[in-house]
This record gives sequence, structure tokens and C-alpha cells, in this order.
Amino acid sequence: MTEAPYKAPALEKGLDILECLASLRTPQSISDIARNLGRSRSEIYRMVVVLEMRGYVERTDDPEKLQLSNRLFEVGMRSPPKMDLHEAALPEMSALASRMMQSIQLAVVSSDQIVVIARTESPDDVGFSVRLGHRRSIMKSASGLVLFAFASPVHEAKMVEDLKAAGATAAELETLYAQTRDVREKGFVCMPSRMVDGVTDIGAPIFDATSRGAVASLTVPFVVTRRARVSLEEAPHLVAETAARISATLGHAPR
Repeated sequence: MTEAPYKAPALEKGLDILECLASLRTPQSISDIARNLGRSRSEIYRMVVVLEMRGYVERTDDPEKLQLSNRLFEVGMRSPPKMDLHEAALPEMSALASRMMQSIQLAVVSSDQIVVIARTESPDDVGFSVRLGHRRSIMKSASGLVLFAFASPVHEAKMVEDLKAAGATAAELETLYAQTRDVREKGFVCMPSRMVDGVTDIGAPIFDATSRGAVASLTVPFVVTRRARVSLEEAPHLVAETAARISATLGHAPR
């Protein structure tokens, strides 16, 4: 890792705390956080107090335990590219949900993981969806395969670096590359869910006007029900067509 030209110890501690809570995904006490970061409780206590005052972390039902609030998500959504993505995607997601009678979700890359930044519930009584902010390894999700397969060379290299830092082996990365070759050829992914039996994850890339590769994945956790209006065979093409329309709204011009 390149040595930083300037040091900001307090800022680094604060960021370490946020990243620690995000990676552990379960509420932690100040002592837990200190232990995970290899620091003393007194070193991080004031940082935690300030982060709580600013609304970035919050107490749980157990007042000794802390978790991330939605503050970071809200701040991230203020950036113009994300707002444009939401504005372009949500109407199309709603229309697709109604047509397919399925839940729809929008995911982006965050380090070695994908994070769900928007979702539309199925109009049907039966469906499958995850909460906003849901995270999962790039290597263990349909959204991750899509985002890796259609990443720019720079972003692909960064994802590989982050995956290695998270413990990915050479064999796992080789498998990932093999899977993404098929995704590039088809233009979408259609695979059994790695979270829930009986669900098929279908995902397609969304691009914007830049040449940075896919900026998001439009994903449908497809559940076969008696009220389903679209077959599993038809679904991938509908998802890909919807993703293409969102991309066009964002200014993407296919080559």
C-alpha cells in the first residue's frame, strides 16, 4: 500500500470505526470495536462519542451496543450521480415489478461487496427481497458477478485488490473470472440464489454516459408463483431490456 503523504490520526480512527461496524454487521460495544481495531478503549472513546453526536452511529436496544445509522447512506445519496441513478431507475423498476410480479433491487459496488441502494417490492403476496443497505461479497451474488463482469479495467483491478484484502484466494478469483466470461457473452446473469433455495437471481448491468463500466446492477430475485406473469425463460431478457432503458436515460450510448 502506498504511504500517505500526510497523516490525520483522528480522522483515520473515525473512518476505522465506521468501516469496522460496516464489516462486522452486528452491533458492537466500544470495547468490542477497540479489540477489533487493535486499539485501547480510551483511544477510540471520544471518536465514538463524536460519531454518535453527528448521527453516524447509534445505540441499539442494548445501550452498550452501537451500530451504523442510515446517515452515511443519506450522505451518499446526495451526490448527483446517485440521484440521477435513482431518478432513472425507480420508475423502470416499478414498471418491471408490476409486469413480472417480482421484487426488483438496485446494487452498486462498495469495496469487496455489493450494497443494495434501492428496491421495489413485488405487487404479489409472495416474493423475496432484501433490506436497503444489504451487503454481500461480490463473489457470492448475482449483482456482484454483473458488476465485476462489466467493470472498467481500473475498477476491476480495484475490486480484485479489495477481494484479496478480504481473504479471497487465487482459486476463488479464477472461478470468478470464469463465471464473468459467460456473463459478458450473454449480457446478463441468471443463477440459483446463493442465499435462498427456490429463488433464481437475474441481473443485468446499468451504464451511464461515462466509460467507467457498469455503475449498478439491476437484479430480480425471481420466485416462481402461480400468479407470475413472466416465465423464468423470458425474465432475463426483460431485465436486460429494462437495464438498457435505464442506461439510455443516464446518457449511455451503446457501441
